[in-house]
Amino acid sequence: MKQTRGGQGFARVVKEKTLRRGSNAHRIMQALVTGGGILLISLVAPAAGAGIVKNFLGGYMKKKYFERERFLNDLRNLQKRELIDYRELSDGTVKITLTKSGEKKTLMYRLDDMKLRKPAKWDKKWRLVIFDVPASNKRARDAFGRALRKLEFHPLQKSVYSSPYPCEDEIEFVASVFDIRQHVLVLDVSSFEGEEKLIHRYLGH
Repeated sequence: MKQTRGGQGFARVVKEKTLRRGSNAHRIMQALVTGGGILLISLVAPAAGAGIVKNFLGGYMKKKYFERERFLNDLRNLQKRELIDYRELSDGTVKITLTKSGEKKTLMYRLDDMKLRKPAKWDKKWRLVIFDVPASNKRARDAFGRALRKLEFHPLQKSVYSSPYPCEDEIEFVASVFDIRQHVLVLDVSSFEGEEKLIHRYLGH
């Protein structure tokens, strides 16, 4: 199976220090996602911006005074980490752009919030996720396994996980984020040896 450079690139992003949730830097990243990857902010009248701008700039307001240097310092730190690019324009506006690495970082936040939908009635199907990721792409492989466990999949073997809940869209997304989709297979099966324990674990039967 061919290894892609994207998997290595994502592994570097996974290894980086995570932005603290709720921090001003984290809010900037969220606002960029909501704004389609680009934000224009007036340093002269920041409160006059759109709703998404006002929401995250609130963290830089102190007694109605805009802490310009603290805001620019956070932008410099995010740019140093290659998560954004920003430029101060001649009219006093700052243009902030989400980079490719920044896009991958924001995908990690989506992974953190992701959960499988649990139907009221089980459809009697097991979803088996089987993956064979090259050892040279170990970081992405390990991160994928951690994501499956966070989604409450049960490990049947080292690279085989099971769940009774529909998960095709979620697995498609997670595998694509780690750039290992070509190494992942999802199967629907009606039964397998040892399923009784898992039925009790998931469904309480």
